[in-house]
Amino acid sequence: MEERLKRLRKAMDHGSFNQMPFTEKKKQMINRGIQNSKGNDQDILLHLLQLLVQEKTGHELLKNLRSRGIKQYEDRHGFLYTALHKMEQDKLLDSSWEQKGKYYKLSNRGRKVLQRLEEGKTVKNLSFHALLEGE
Repeated sequence: MEERLKRLRKAMDHGSFNQMPFTEKKKQMINRGIQNSKGNDQDILLHLLQLLVQEKTGHELLKNLRSRGIKQYEDRHGFLYTALHKMEQDKLLDSSWEQKGKYYKLSNRGRKVLQRLEEGKTVKNLSFHALLEGE
C-alpha cells in the first residue's frame, strides 16, 4: 500500500495534479489521511485484540479491520491468518472449530496484553511484525 501512495505522490508532484488548485486545508487533510492509513505494529495488534474480545471468524475479523480503516489484508489474507495462528501458539487466543469455520477469541493472557496496550504500555517481544515474522 505504501508503494502505491508513493507512486501517487510522484504523479501528483510531476503530473496533471500539480496544476490543480488544492487549498492548504485540503492538503493537510490529505496528508493526515495518508499518515493515519499507515498505522504501526502496536496499533494493528491493538485493533486485532480489541476485535477478538468477542468470538469471530477470520472473515468477520477482516471485515471489522476494513471498517476500522486497516486495509493491509485486502489482497493478502494469508498474513492475517498467519498472525492469528502465531497468536494462538503464543496463547493470546483460543480457537474452536464449528460448522461455519474456525472461531477465534481472546484468552486470559490475551486480555492482559490488551489491557497493557490500551493503557499505552508497550509489550516486550510482542508486535504485529514479530507475529508475522514468527519471532
